[in-house]
Amino acid sequence: MSYFSVKVLRNNKPAPDVGVMIDYGLLGGYGEKRTHSDGWVEFHNYGSMPGTIWVHGRSMGSHSLADGKTYSFSI
Repeated sequence: MSYFSVKVLRNNKPAPDVGVMIDYGLLGGYGEKRTHSDGWVEFHNYGSMPGTIWVHGRSMGSHSLADGKTYSFSI
């Protein structure tokens, strides 16, 4: 199985222990994790279909969830 990554920043520094949720769509369900001390979190990739990324309870929009993709968001 493949992965994609999300990095969360707060005041331009890695934000540890922040909730990140991925909505894989109607048939894919969702996944929730918390960022590590370096602000990163990895999720399984279920194909290259798009999904909605939520960070700290806010939608960051729909993005490709393809293998190796990385995203960075500030809160």
